[in-house]
Amino acid sequence: MWRGFMARVLAETKVEERFTEHDLRAKCASDAATLEHARQLLSHADGRITERVYRRKPEFINPLR
Repeated sequence: MWRGFMARVLAETKVEERFTEHDLRAKCASDAATLEHARQLLSHADGRITERVYRRKPEFINPLR
């Protein structure tokens, strides 16, 4: 089912790179404003799995100087 969908997407749109359902979940979690919101969107009981597996948002740090 997914393979057919992906083939159609690649043939009929400007998308050039394959992706999976898990990539879509990670995108959703990464675009959420907060970890708590991402956890709710993915229906996880615990935010740790959301953060460890799906949250791909970089953490910005301030330089020491």
